[in-house]
Amino acid sequence: MATARAGSCPTLSQNERAYRRLKDDIVSLRLKPGDALNEAGLCAELGLGRTPVNQALHRLMHEGLVRILPRKGVLVQPLSMDEFAHLIEVRRLTEPACAALAAGRIGDGTLEQLGAVLAATPDGLDAILESDRRFHALIAEASGNRVLAEVLAGLHGRSVRFWALSLATGHHLAEVAEEHSAILDALHRRDPAAASAAMTAHIDSFARTLASRLA
Repeated sequence: MATARAGSCPTLSQNERAYRRLKDDIVSLRLKPGDALNEAGLCAELGLGRTPVNQALHRLMHEGLVRILPRKGVLVQPLSMDEFAHLIEVRRLTEPACAALAAGRIGDGTLEQLGAVLAATPDGLDAILESDRRFHALIAEASGNRVLAEVLAGLHGRSVRFWALSLATGHHLAEVAEEHSAILDALHRRDPAAASAAMTAHIDSFARTLASRLA
């Protein structure tokens, strides 16, 4: 059985601590697809009682990250090619449109924030995943459409395990940096068509890399 990392954050409730710790370990693949989770073992590892851990597992089940099997236990949800294909379809429909909206509405402050994200050098997988989340979240916020931003946040959460897997391909991180730079350049130029095209190219690159990894 794989176990989550121990640790505490006194500013969070026990329920939230359990949820964040388990989710972090699942999306970063420290808890791998198909791993069996023992609830008692998780309680001991996290230093928490059964109730917050159980509630965290149910939250993760609703997000599609674990599968709770009555009288059998809990499994980390396996990665599915069908789910991956469906996520890519939805991202192709939504994210280029979001980037186009952002190109027409983005402010100088957000452009500076995006530049800072790209200029940073994240250390380790967790930091890389957070940097990517931040980059896409800033663009979603810049679109000026709160509903769209919420939809894209959910899509990112469901895609992040696939994204983490794609980083096992050594050249992909350098490709992503170039793709993010192309998106930012289009936003600087306030060019909706170029921003949409750059985002589409970014999603297609992600799809190709993951398809080769999952084949």
